[in-house]
Amino acid sequence: MLRNVALNKRSYQSSTYTDQFGTLGASLANDGTVNSCVRSRSETNPWWTVDLKNETLVAQVNLTNSGDAAGTTDVHFTLFCLINVICITGT
Repeated sequence: MLRNVALNKRSYQSSTYTDQFGTLGASLANDGTVNSCVRSRSETNPWWTVDLKNETLVAQVNLTNSGDAAGTTDVHFTLFCLINVICITGT
């Protein structure tokens, strides 16, 4: 059985978007709530990261694009695992 090893671990992002509805900070990405999301300000090469604290076998990574009202549907990403450096790039 798979478990969410990133759940509520400390996370960071390159910038934080804030509007009249609130702040969309990094911790919303791994809080276990499917109705929350993160967003950075408009920038070149935004990033988000989570510290798993220990060397961890990762069998699956799930990324979800919100498809928000702005019409942003393209998600380009690079996944770095920084123990035994593994890099996966996808769209």
